[in-house]
Amino acid sequence: MRVARIRIGRFRGYRHAALVVPENMVLAGEPQAGRTDIVEALRRVLDARSTRSRVNPLDVYRPADGDEESLTEVEVTLLDLGEDLETLLSENLETFDRATGEIATPSNAGDAVLGVRLCYRARYDLDTDTGEHWVDYPARSDPAAGVFKKASRIERESLPVQFVDSAPALQLRAEGVLRALLADADPGGLDSALTDLDSAVHAATGSFSETEVVTSVLDKVIDSGPQTLFGIDDSADISFLADDGSMAALLRALQPAISMGAAGALPVRSQGSTLESVLSAAEAIAAARDAQSGVVIIGDDFGDRLDASSSEHMARLIHVTAGQAILTTRRPEVVRAFDPGELVRLTVSHGERRQHQLSAVTDKTGRVNRRLILEQLLAALSARTVVLLEGPLDVEGYGALASRLFRKTNEPHHSLPARCSG
Repeated sequence: MRVARIRIGRFRGYRHAALVVPENMVLAGEPQAGRTDIVEALRRVLDARSTRSRVNPLDVYRPADGDEESLTEVEVTLLDLGEDLETLLSENLETFDRATGEIATPSNAGDAVLGVRLCYRARYDLDTDTGEHWVDYPARSDPAAGVFKKASRIERESLPVQFVDSAPALQLRAEGVLRALLADADPGGLDSALTDLDSAVHAATGSFSETEVVTSVLDKVIDSGPQTLFGIDDSADISFLADDGSMAALLRALQPAISMGAAGALPVRSQGSTLESVLSAAEAIAAARDAQSGVVIIGDDFGDRLDASSSEHMARLIHVTAGQAILTTRRPEVVRAFDPGELVRLTVSHGERRQHQLSAVTDKTGRVNRRLILEQLLAALSARTVVLLEGPLDVEGYGALASRLFRKTNEPHHSLPARCSG
């Protein structure tokens, strides 16, 4: 499966945007240009948990003119579904232009491919602080008439999508990625292992409760009031549980620990943010490797908590493993893992957010030149302004002059932070 097109209407900072998504995509650009908003837009559509909670008021675009009548919408076109998904979603399939992700017309019907559109819609009343949201199939819906064919939970959960976020890695709790990997690998084996774990924990706490030192102290406590007031006879009536005693509480309490040296096994959260980030990405990569249908891996601000080499390495692994990789980043090393045609640069111009993509290049010389030029501009990936000079001596000279003026005048426009070799 892959995301072919995204249409956004009145969502967060976007009044309207339409983006054709390449085979893989890395989003970068200016601050406040909408990287995170695009990832959150995809999450609203593709994450089955997105509509379980109440509408987030911050998701609703609030124009200065006060026009709040239209619905907030995020429409995603999915292609290359695979046989299983096509069968499950057969009633909602449409034909699309593979290159643009738009609905096929009679002129290109011969080359059209099957796919499906899913649309997240939300309406929210600021005065009453109430709202509703859902995901539907535009092919079977009529917004003008207020008729919507909503996607079921089973249909949304069947979409092979993995989000790489800041959530703790290697979690056994129900919503953890590791838990899903274990369930997919061997459901029966996982159930047996969890039953054994629950029995062992109860046996251990029961044995602890029956030790002489524990029972003697508990008897003293019980004899000091609880026996008379509540009829608690002795220490045999008291046992110890993990949290509320449920399996869910036990799994929430269990946290991964890794032995990486003389210090022995330490919790992952004590090993540093780099390891945590690598493990989170590794879970998504493992899910993509095990899945029969191509998994779409989506990550926001990828590489922020990684060093340069680790961010590029993990981005390359995601790029080659996932059915489709969609990452946003501020790190030039992450962009290096993608082809130039897969880069989408986001900017803000005249108060509007804009998306820029390079046109396709077919000849080898053009591809090589584009790669060389892009490599020189990566240092200015998130800059609002790029100044092109003739050679490296000009860069050094003007850079030294700007730095000296900045130190003497403290005027920010004299600063020249990005240095690119040319």
